[in-house]
Amino acid sequence: MSEPQKAKYFEILTNKRIVLFTLQGVSTGFLFAMWGQIQFFAANILLIPQTFIALIYLVYSILEAINDPVIGYLADRSKRFTFRFGKRYPWIMVGFIFGPVILIFSFIQISSNITILVIWLIFTMILHDTFMTSVEINHNALFPDLFRGSSHRGKVIWIGSILGGIISIVANGLVPGLIEGLGYLVTVIIIVVIAYLFVIPYSYGIREPEEMKIFRAELDATNRATSPVKEIINRIFKDKNWMGIVIAGFTWAVGGACFLYGLNFFVVDSLELKIGATVIPLVMLYFIGFVLAPLWVWISKKIGNKKAYILGMGLNIIGFFLLFFIISLPGLILMFTFQGVGFSATSGAIYGLLRAEGIDNASVTSGKREEGSYTSVWKFFTAFSYFFQTIIFAIVSGITGYDAALGTGNSNTAKFGLIFQMSIIPMIIFIIGTIAFAFMYKISKEDAWHNKLKLEEMNL
Repeated sequence: MSEPQKAKYFEILTNKRIVLFTLQGVSTGFLFAMWGQIQFFAANILLIPQTFIALIYLVYSILEAINDPVIGYLADRSKRFTFRFGKRYPWIMVGFIFGPVILIFSFIQISSNITILVIWLIFTMILHDTFMTSVEINHNALFPDLFRGSSHRGKVIWIGSILGGIISIVANGLVPGLIEGLGYLVTVIIIVVIAYLFVIPYSYGIREPEEMKIFRAELDATNRATSPVKEIINRIFKDKNWMGIVIAGFTWAVGGACFLYGLNFFVVDSLELKIGATVIPLVMLYFIGFVLAPLWVWISKKIGNKKAYILGMGLNIIGFFLLFFIISLPGLILMFTFQGVGFSATSGAIYGLLRAEGIDNASVTSGKREEGSYTSVWKFFTAFSYFFQTIIFAIVSGITGYDAALGTGNSNTAKFGLIFQMSIIPMIIFIIGTIAFAFMYKISKEDAWHNKLKLEEMNL
């Protein structure tokens, strides 16, 4: 089947614009690499017990889950600045102006009192997340709206995956090394400065063209950009295809968090190495991820996004099982390299295409473009991933007797728990998510192609 040729905005989508659009992943990649250190910082530097860390992430998850749908709904309803600045641009830029700098405060030890530290972390993490949620929801909502054709979406995904992979390699190699040499506070300041530098060119990549501003203003005027809250919620939760995407994303987020955030604990307290030793496994994970991104985009064109995603999840499940038997750094490097094959699809190339495909289908069904609201529901569920991950770690620690304060002095049983929580547990979670996604998501490659034609016919 040939690509529909009447998709909006084809004439302005230059390669330069596509590259600038993908720079969002550069800034957020650096910030996320630093944000991912908060849990280990809280446990091993601030010496906050695992149960209190779970409490931090519970409160954080609840508040984030409230933020996500509110921001998505308000962004869809916003009309005041659409004609002048665009539908998504103001929300993204406000988020990027304030979000990064707030991350610095999470790594400031303002007290030795555990209660004060817990409250401080909750406050700074939520404030940072609120602004970055505005970026993420509106960036993801802009993607299927601005890039209407499969060829352009594929190009955005594989360029973004390659660029994001390179940044992930640099960031995840840079952050542990800087922490080891300069400490957490200096490192986070450096990372935030780097993030801001990339926001400048990115801001040009997300500027909505005049034709698009007019188009979105017309949708606002005809009430085709949003619906009453109850109507939207009912429609989203009845959309099995979208909920399949949500469940797949949620299980990946929980399992992936166990896998990635368990690395520091396993390397430092079980393998008895310095935190800098995490660099090579992470570099290999992201290196393989970005190298294979174009291959996954090609595979998705041949067999469809659904089958490609299930294939990627299957490879991840195998990788988690094999990871359980690792007892050395070389073995850990090997397994992280293997996991990069599946992660290239499930955390990057294919999942981004699935979300765009799902939003197209939802727009055809409802007759409205409500990308922000749909994206916010996906974010609502993934918001709880960190809480579930910390609960899993707290339960495993309670059963095995692991105590971060003991470091390498933990028992063999406790050290066994550190590998178990980053291998077997995420394996089980991924199996559940893959089965649910396979049964719920019904959009075939042909359906996705017909949806693009219908959107043109419906002037959406």
